[in-house]
Amino acid sequence: MMNLTAPCYECGAKAAVEGLCAACYEKAHPLIEVRSPLTLHSCKRCDAVKVPGGWKPILDAPIDPSDLVQRQIRMLLDHEVRRFVDDANIEFFEEKKLDRVFHVAVSASGQSHESLPSHTERYPVEVRMKYGTCDTCSMMSGGYHEAVLQIRADGRQVSESEEEAIMTIISDMTIADYGKDAKAYVSETTRSKHGIDLKIGSEHLCRQIAGELESRYLAQRKENYKLIGQDRGGKRKYRITILIRMQRFTPNDFVSVGGSPCQVLSMGKSGLACYDLKARQSFTINMKSSKWRALEFISPESAKRQFMVVTKVYGQPVQLMDSQTFEMFEIDDESLFQDTKEGETIFGIVLDRRVYPLP
Repeated sequence: MMNLTAPCYECGAKAAVEGLCAACYEKAHPLIEVRSPLTLHSCKRCDAVKVPGGWKPILDAPIDPSDLVQRQIRMLLDHEVRRFVDDANIEFFEEKKLDRVFHVAVSASGQSHESLPSHTERYPVEVRMKYGTCDTCSMMSGGYHEAVLQIRADGRQVSESEEEAIMTIISDMTIADYGKDAKAYVSETTRSKHGIDLKIGSEHLCRQIAGELESRYLAQRKENYKLIGQDRGGKRKYRITILIRMQRFTPNDFVSVGGSPCQVLSMGKSGLACYDLKARQSFTINMKSSKWRALEFISPESAKRQFMVVTKVYGQPVQLMDSQTFEMFEIDDESLFQDTKEGETIFGIVLDRRVYPLP
């Protein structure tokens, strides 16, 4: 007995799936759908692309203009192409360009049905370029900012190395939020003898940066709000100013902790690491420690002096001579590191006529 296959109800060819031949089934069940023409809205300042839901920035924009346009078209198509088959492979090829109009071919490869072989579909799409200004660039150029971050140092100026490190932190954190927050930008940076002032578009970003600087530099933090107006609904709008005041001391400076002279070894999120010059041992404290309240600045690193070991005899005081002033000092032999020999030079700090050798 012969098994007769029903013909395709569209064209009469041999049916393959659901009463349709392969060609008619693929036509009725395409892999993708894309309309034409499409308008690509691009920011003339930062090259961001407008997509449903807002503007999408170009991260690490290519130098070659043609590569930039290819990425912009890809971003547009990622939002405009409607997929009917999730694992379909989609590509596009530029066929022709006329001024601000690009003619591209969108290609999709895959299976419309699991029982059918893979096939390729091709759709001509016209992409029209249109330039404007994205929300971020518009707010930035208008000077819009929700927060002001002030960076100061207690009793001194912010050093060049500190400023460089701080600006790197701010740049890295701003870049990390770029694309997720339209207001993740610094609209203005002002430097003066007092420190650094930054106008930041996003209050959230400003708080993140302030928190990072506060913990990294064990800094003091103060906040205040200023009324700047009302929104359309009559709700009051405020701008926050966050002051980050760094400690007077920096690594290698000298401080007093509970009356003991110490040298700052390092400072960061884990706390303040110090070397006790009397006890000749290291320790760490944090801002919640009871010892922190007894912390006082003594002098900067520049106060250290170089000495030559003139005489060193076991059981007798060691004689030191200042390498610049030739002033003589005596210290207990136990105060000097055991491997130090006569004629060698050491560094130390003089406090109340007493020399404390440095590690």
